[in-house]
Amino acid sequence: MDQRYKENIATGSMLCDRFRLGNGRWVRADGQDLLQTEPQPHELCGTRYPIWMNEPPPETVGEEVEKEACVVGLMGTCEKKLPIKIKKCVGYNVYFLTPPTNCYKAYCFHAPPTEVIPQPVVRHDLVRKEGRIAYQELQFICSFPPAHEDTNFYYQVVWYIEDKPVVVTEPVKKDSITKTNLGRSLVDPTKGYLKLGINIKCAVRLKLEPEGAPGPLSTLSENFFAGIEVKSTKVKIKRDEPRGQIDVKLTVPFGCPFMPDGSVENCGLDIEMNVPRDPTKCTSDVKAAKAMDLIGQGKNCGFRILNMEWQETVALPISFIDTPEYNLVLPDSPDGAFRIGMITGQKEGSPEWSGIELQDVFVHIADSSDIWQGKKCAAVNDPHMYTFDGMGYENQNEGRFVLYWGKRKNFPMEVQIETTACNSNRGIRRQPYCVCAVAVRAGADVFVIDRCPNKPIRIKYLSCKENLLDARKETEMEYKIYFPSGTYVHALLQDYTGVRTINVHVYPSKSDHDRTGGLCGTLNGNTADDFMDRDGNLLSGNEEFNRYWSLKEDEFLGNMNEDQLNALPRWQNAVMYCTCPHKQVQGDTPEEVGQCTEDAIVKCAKEDNPALNKNNCRIRSKRSAVKPFSFKMFKRQDIQLTDFDEVPEYLSRNKRETEIIWTKEKATEFCNNFIKKSQTYNACNEVPSVSADFLIESCILDIELTNSTVWAAGSREALRTTCMKELSQNTTLKEVTEEGKPSIAEQVKKIACVNECSGNGVCLNGTCECDEGFGAKDCSMDLNKPPVVYGVNIEEGGLCDKRTCQRALVEGYGFLNMDTLQCSLTVFQVTENKTVVGDVMEYMVQAEHDSIAEVFCPLGPARRRRSVPRGFVQGITLSVANNGHNFSTHHTIYVLDGVCQDTVNVSGDIQFTLRRGYCYISRKCYGDGHIHETDECMNCNAEKSTSEWSKVEGCGLVVEESDGKPEVEPEEDSFPTTVVVIVLVCVLVLAALIVALILYRKKKHSASHSIKLEDRVAYSEVATHEET
Repeated sequence: MDQRYKENIATGSMLCDRFRLGNGRWVRADGQDLLQTEPQPHELCGTRYPIWMNEPPPETVGEEVEKEACVVGLMGTCEKKLPIKIKKCVGYNVYFLTPPTNCYKAYCFHAPPTEVIPQPVVRHDLVRKEGRIAYQELQFICSFPPAHEDTNFYYQVVWYIEDKPVVVTEPVKKDSITKTNLGRSLVDPTKGYLKLGINIKCAVRLKLEPEGAPGPLSTLSENFFAGIEVKSTKVKIKRDEPRGQIDVKLTVPFGCPFMPDGSVENCGLDIEMNVPRDPTKCTSDVKAAKAMDLIGQGKNCGFRILNMEWQETVALPISFIDTPEYNLVLPDSPDGAFRIGMITGQKEGSPEWSGIELQDVFVHIADSSDIWQGKKCAAVNDPHMYTFDGMGYENQNEGRFVLYWGKRKNFPMEVQIETTACNSNRGIRRQPYCVCAVAVRAGADVFVIDRCPNKPIRIKYLSCKENLLDARKETEMEYKIYFPSGTYVHALLQDYTGVRTINVHVYPSKSDHDRTGGLCGTLNGNTADDFMDRDGNLLSGNEEFNRYWSLKEDEFLGNMNEDQLNALPRWQNAVMYCTCPHKQVQGDTPEEVGQCTEDAIVKCAKEDNPALNKNNCRIRSKRSAVKPFSFKMFKRQDIQLTDFDEVPEYLSRNKRETEIIWTKEKATEFCNNFIKKSQTYNACNEVPSVSADFLIESCILDIELTNSTVWAAGSREALRTTCMKELSQNTTLKEVTEEGKPSIAEQVKKIACVNECSGNGVCLNGTCECDEGFGAKDCSMDLNKPPVVYGVNIEEGGLCDKRTCQRALVEGYGFLNMDTLQCSLTVFQVTENKTVVGDVMEYMVQAEHDSIAEVFCPLGPARRRRSVPRGFVQGITLSVANNGHNFSTHHTIYVLDGVCQDTVNVSGDIQFTLRRGYCYISRKCYGDGHIHETDECMNCNAEKSTSEWSKVEGCGLVVEESDGKPEVEPEEDSFPTTVVVIVLVCVLVLAALIVALILYRKKKHSASHSIKLEDRVAYSEVATHEET
């Protein structure tokens, strides 16, 4: 082919295609093209009669056309024509050539350049594009050094995407080389790239003429990935340190719109995540950091990259969310790894960046030490203490103590207890002490159960700023409080003669290994180092140990005021982790994140028991510092506590028992029989990690201290709760061992009832069927005795703002979670000085049980009124009954509209008043100047009237023009018309009354006549019957 260029004049043998082409064949001319211009007499192409093509080749890749080639003769440049075919390929053409009929005739081709451009490099740039709004477009540059004789050549670039040549640029001179850039195309892949996340290469060749034959292609450039690289496609996380991260980095920038001043707008690129799983199963999961700045305000699980930070590596925190089971639960995948999918969200005006699927990330979880499994820390009854590592000791001291202290830096976790004197035995033994309060803290969140004497019982959140703690109710007398780590506190409430106690257990999680302190000791399997201080120094014995971990009264979390609670160190983890969608996210339909929390335990593992309400939490993260009302009807400290004698004695000693002097031998025999012959022991005896030895020893110590057996039931119940905890976490016990036979866990749950139903019921399939007249999960409560109520809406001082007042909080003791739990509401209206006016209405509504110390009474029926009452403020008197009949004492709250109503102290009496600058009309608040909804001439004018609409001065007057000046026609001019209208209305009403009276008399006369006839008929029939 190197002799077929038009300038070649043959001096020796001439070319002839008569025999070279056979009957015709396809040829590729190595970057050359058939001559497309009429050859001049001196352009012979190495033969005598050149063959050329007088039509252009096809332009579309893959197109095949039939053409005619011209054969030069003696008389002209196209004396004969030969049929040929041409097919366009990427970067070159192929020809089916028909042989000429004789020699010397041959096909003529352009001579291509021979110079080869050095290997180019792919670069990128953002180029301004004009539109309705100017924007930046990402373009790719095939960068190379120019040819030696640059001015003589045209440059043509071939772009390869995923190793396929897809775009061939038009040949251009060097000064127009930007026209060879690879830009974006919306629909045609031969014009530019459609989507990013692609591998790009380029090659360059030279041409002498735009339509001439190209020279050889340069070596292909190195591959350039244009998109988002996932730097860490495999992530390893430890089970006891469940934090990791995914690193991603953009290799190219993304464009943004231009602002009117010519600057570039700050914009971002969203990357959304999904973690495939079965949403119907409660299983472990991997969560991603909550992205508050995503499009949709945090609706998607993922992160955002800003245009000014595109070159930085972005680290996305992820967290492994475990189950409480001992065995590590992993996804059902070949290697047990969690797969995380990522996709870019929809980017306005940049479809090339939208919906790009990134490389999957596989998260592998490494198991941790099993030292925590089957362990517990306990303060039982008097209290007898038990460390995580199994050391038992005594703490017969009154005061407040740190039971559990988490050592993880920046993640404060703590459990405190308070003890009080209990079960005085007239000097027969030394005074025992019992746990009466427990306070749990995570960060700045505090939950307390306080049953200590001489103050109201509390089972509530004191602070919930960070939403870290999760308190759940098992029964009226059992509560679990979960830490974010999965460690949880089990509090068992028990009532004895004259004292209410709490048995406290702390059950550790895998994150507690070697990271605990307090009276629970250090969880590491070594009892020798349990008695240590905060700095790791060993203390000399349990007395010094107890003293070291004791607290002053104001250090106890349950005694802290709002300022002290606000000052508690916060949880330092700046990342909130969210459950991601389990299906691939579609960028244009953002999904709500399922759950965002600091928890290390999946939420569904705790949902068997209802969560305690946080609505009445005293300190919240977004609480307004402004008090809604100036004065409260009362303060918490004003509450008169019910005498303790009114509280039922569920396990009181009988007279005969008080005369017995219990020896250790007698106590040992009793406790062994009482516990080992119980249904609970028989059910749980074979459960691993559940031992009755410590609890039997506690039972013996209780009898020795108190000369009484009343505490024995507490030890038995502690055995049940430990057994149930083990059943919930040891997955082996949940497995079916024999065909048709239930698992060990199911067998135990069917026969182990709470407190063995207190002797007032029967255990059926794990649930107490109570005898008539008894209630609660353990049948311990007498339903005929009403619950004790301290007050309603105590924190708000007996007030309720109608804007948020949907239900009232009743505090007291003895509320049972039953269908018959009822609230009685008496609704009335009062004036500003609390004088009752209007009707009084009564309702009964189903109460909402929160704990044994708190219930909610819905106020919906009380708030709905068919008529406008006459009073200024609504009052509601409430009482509660467990059985729907025996109601508690009554307590009153007042419902105000905080917009315009307030409280005022009148010589010590709290009354009601209207805020300055407001009207209160038809039970609605209106600001001064507010226009009536249907009459623009009426408004709220507090100076004229605060209870009725006022006439707007000058409104509704007729304005006429007189001598070019407006004149106001006085309102009195309309008086005659008004009088006429009134007279006409009166006449019509009078006429209607007269007509109605006439009709009524006629009807009455007719009815009377009919009745007399009927009476006669009836009398006649009776008389006839008697005569016969």
